[in-house]
Amino acid sequence: MARIVYLAFPTGAVSGGQKMILRHVETLRDLGFGAVVWRRADAGAPAWLDHGAPMEAGGGFRPDDILVVPDDAPNALRQTQALPNRRVVLCQNQFTLASLGVEALPPAPAPTFLTVGRIAAQAIRSLYPDATIEVAPCFADERRFGPAAKADAVVYSPRKRPLEGRAIRNLLPRLHPAHAAVPWIALEGAHEAEVARVMAGSTLFLSLSRLESVGMTPLEAMASGCLVAGFTGIGGEDYATPENGIWAPEDDCWAAAHALAQAADLARTGGPALAARIEAGRATAAAWSYANFREALEAAWMRLAPEARLRSGALE
Repeated sequence: MARIVYLAFPTGAVSGGQKMILRHVETLRDLGFGAVVWRRADAGAPAWLDHGAPMEAGGGFRPDDILVVPDDAPNALRQTQALPNRRVVLCQNQFTLASLGVEALPPAPAPTFLTVGRIAAQAIRSLYPDATIEVAPCFADERRFGPAAKADAVVYSPRKRPLEGRAIRNLLPRLHPAHAAVPWIALEGAHEAEVARVMAGSTLFLSLSRLESVGMTPLEAMASGCLVAGFTGIGGEDYATPENGIWAPEDDCWAAAHALAQAADLARTGGPALAARIEAGRATAAAWSYANFREALEAAWMRLAPEARLRSGALE
């Protein structure tokens, strides 16, 4: 019996890549595919989100297992290359593929890739012109993220841009003193449910995206009804428009502070302009929905490994 085995190397820290691995597996099982997450025996399971993905701690692989190996795990890529198992490379970031994955993935035979967005797929194609590339887009989970009663606050996740986050937080009250009293809420190591709660109740989100394949957090903020300002992180160009965010050039902290102030002015003024921007953000998030991801993931694995589908309904 063929299984789809996603290799994961969790560290305990919050990681969008780990979240997507877990969501892939739980969704595949809900679609009737035999799927499981494999992790090292000495690695703990992520405790910062709720999920329904079964996990195996260590142990060997079955001969008919289809191994899904992250592109940022060069040792695993090398070691699994010597195994008889079929292999799919999960590319969740084209920059980690370029910096780590290509060292362990020779150009021939062309690998099979599963990735999360159009920009990442284009980057993969530039490196592996003959590769099979399937796209199951990452998503803003409408089952968890949505708006609630709002209070003025800037929500931000400083993990990828701690220097820029600190600089913008210092710049805003000096360049735009009218917004000096707006509270700031840093999302650091928070459980996904807490992230959703904070976004739902806040007016503003500062995007500190950096070197992204897509960038889920701004999409989650849009789904939560936040006004988004800041950086696209390159991958965010897949969805960023002048209507759904106030975007700043990469690395320009002054421009990002001005963008955030513009969003704060809009939140304070209200009216049709505010409603239009919130609606544009929510429409963007809806285009990157769990429902769309689920459909794309099912289609991708029906092409890659239809034999791994055990039934038409959910597995126990």
